[in-house]
Amino acid sequence: MTTSGPGKRSTSFRRPLLANESLHRLRRESAAELAANELNLITQHWRVGFYVVAVLVAAWVWMLSFKLGFRPPEWLAVAVLMYIPGLLSVVFRVAFKEGFRDVGWRVGSGCFWLWAYLAPLVLAAVSFAVALLFGKVTLAPRLDEQKMLDALVFKLAWLLPDSSMAGLLGQRFLFVALVGIIPGFIFAFGEELGWRGYLLTRLLQTGWPFPLLLSGLIWGIWHLPFLLLTGYGHGPVSVAMFTALTILFGVFVGWLRLISGSVFVASMAHASFNGFVQSFFGVSFVGERSWFWTGDYGIFVLIPYGFLVAWLYLTKSIQAVRLSEARLTD
Repeated sequence: MTTSGPGKRSTSFRRPLLANESLHRLRRESAAELAANELNLITQHWRVGFYVVAVLVAAWVWMLSFKLGFRPPEWLAVAVLMYIPGLLSVVFRVAFKEGFRDVGWRVGSGCFWLWAYLAPLVLAAVSFAVALLFGKVTLAPRLDEQKMLDALVFKLAWLLPDSSMAGLLGQRFLFVALVGIIPGFIFAFGEELGWRGYLLTRLLQTGWPFPLLLSGLIWGIWHLPFLLLTGYGHGPVSVAMFTALTILFGVFVGWLRLISGSVFVASMAHASFNGFVQSFFGVSFVGERSWFWTGDYGIFVLIPYGFLVAWLYLTKSIQAVRLSEARLTD
């Protein structure tokens, strides 16, 4: 009894000391882990900013090269511009060993492909119908003198040039919807690989506020050299209107990317907008200051997308898809 008592007391003293040491060690490890996570988050924030600056600078350099006498074919000039966001995203993924799992390689459900293809078509039809109703545009008077399809990659003459106005419109619609959409999709993929396949996911993962709106704003700013250096824009008002479009349309395309898990679905929505607004409605209907009313960023185009985005937010569709990170990675 006399020999075991002190040993027991010694053990009882050591146990609290060991527990305290373990607790302190856990606290130190937890603090170190928090500091490392915070540093990693700061690094990711800087990386997002670096990517945005790199994309903006590259666009300006490419567009300014034309002012210095560089004259590539038009399709190549547009293709390189549209692939700048995607190619730079690949560079960043490789350079910083980020991998490619969160690009959005899923094919996506058929219902989302329908959304991507039909929503821009329906909204464009509504936009031009309202513009016709208010007398802001009319059917092009010499439609038969135009090309049936006047795209960047190829230009096609009318298959049945002696058709009625309705027949000519039908031919153009079918070729835009079935043929023109293919190169449009390939071109749009270059942008979407960067905007919705990289930037949007990084904004979400690093906790930037309003990531869908912010990515759309950056998308609009990226278009500045194209608007200002090519004559595509019509002064400060058109720049503001175009940026409003990229914000609104960017919310819609970003929502599609997140809910479908597919960058391809986002690319289809982008191609559908460009194809139907530019290659069908935009050349088939003309009017004074049509750029202001029915152009890519016209008033009658902005209003329907404003309603669509409001519906997505009011029905909590945006909030619901943002709460789930299941589709950010494959």
